[in-house]
Amino acid sequence: ISFVFLEQSLHRTPQKMKPIIQDEIDKAAKEDWDYVILSYGLCSNGILGVKANHHPIVIPRVHDCIALFLGSWKKYMEEHKKEPGTYYLTKGWIDEGKSPIGIYREYCQRYDKETAEWVIKEELKNYTRIALVDIGVGLSETHREHAKENARFLHLRYEEIKGSLAFFEKMLRGWWSEDFIILKPCQEVTQELFLIL
Repeated sequence: ISFVFLEQSLHRTPQKMKPIIQDEIDKAAKEDWDYVILSYGLCSNGILGVKANHHPIVIPRVHDCIALFLGSWKKYMEEHKKEPGTYYLTKGWIDEGKSPIGIYREYCQRYDKETAEWVIKEELKNYTRIALVDIGVGLSETHREHAKENARFLHLRYEEIKGSLAFFEKMLRGWWSEDFIILKPCQEVTQELFLIL
């Protein structure tokens, strides 16, 4: 098994995702692998048009990749129905500085603080809750405090949600059920592939 990790910031710029992901898939064509596993959901249509070349590509059948950290699409939908205005945080998002406060700090480099605060709060005005997903690996009190600080900053309710590595385990062990899409060589990602959800 070989892993390639891409920048998390691609989630905020889905229009940049496809060419970067496609480039990695094209590089993998020279490798003697059975499959390429893409650990992305539909993610704001960022993977639309990604094409399998030499290897079949396995993709989780999820619209939002937070379902991977919750353990299933079913768990994601339960949370979404219960609280649709949820901004999810994971250890990785916090470590990469991609929480609302991290984004606010980026904005402070472009705008004055007052404008930066207005912009981030305007972007997130429809959210009602910050939910920290605990998958049971590496989450510290520092992460929890940072998530709570985000909730206070945005005047949102804070909750911690138990996540799971089950989706990742199924993905890596080859336990591919209807929860996964398997692209054949020369097939490309379309929205229709995700409609079975």
